[in-house]
Amino acid sequence: MARERLVSSLAAEPPRLDLAALAIATLGREDLDAPACLRTLDALAARVQVEADRLREKGEALAPLRALRHVLADLEGFRGNEDDYHSPDNSFLDRVLERKVGLPITLSVVYLEVARRAGIPLYGVPFPGHFLVACDAGDHKLVMDPFHHGDILTEHGCEELLKRVAPQLKFDRAMLAPAPVELIAYRMLSNLRRVYLGRDDSQQGLAVVDLLLLLAPDHPGELRTRASLLTTLGAFRAALKDVERCLELSPDAPDRERLELSARELRERAELLN
Repeated sequence: MARERLVSSLAAEPPRLDLAALAIATLGREDLDAPACLRTLDALAARVQVEADRLREKGEALAPLRALRHVLADLEGFRGNEDDYHSPDNSFLDRVLERKVGLPITLSVVYLEVARRAGIPLYGVPFPGHFLVACDAGDHKLVMDPFHHGDILTEHGCEELLKRVAPQLKFDRAMLAPAPVELIAYRMLSNLRRVYLGRDDSQQGLAVVDLLLLLAPDHPGELRTRASLLTTLGAFRAALKDVERCLELSPDAPDRERLELSARELRERAELLN
């Protein structure tokens, strides 16, 4: 179900971020009520439009962004889940809409989809270690941090954030470039993969990696991860296909000897199943 929904959402013109996020959310709840989630986003956007009109009448600068922040952060209380950051629920849009806590990227999806419905030209920013949203304002960008109550960040604020979340990197304005829907979906799935692998949940981890490989079919790291998960689950023939694909894609890979050994062991295990 998740695979078909994700394919459909990305095939739309333009691709639908809300539907892609809900496709991913079916990994946690197959029977989720997608139309109800979409209605929730619609209702939030209607409130943002009313608030933006009110602020414009008062001559408020940045009325649309301030309205978005006021409704989502101040009134609804959407915020980062710092108490249980690694819960899978933080990556599922339906749960985030219910509980109003989540990861930076899932909260950003809420902001992006409410903004889109309200006519606010917001876009996702794949900032290292901490997803953000932004809009262009003349010759500069206005950046918002949905995880921290929708705070509006200056470029200096982004530099300070980078020092906290990825101190090994040096700030570059290119880090504030817009992210396409496919990249946002990939990053959401990458978060889930880390959660499930950290819990040794091979079955759920495999479901996530399958979707990652749908988005990036020849990603060598994801192929290796899936081969390992399939081996753990006893699917030796399927694991062998992924290992052989890795060898085909990267004949000079540094771990070639290990991959060849894995391939031999998987062939032997598969033969024992006959």
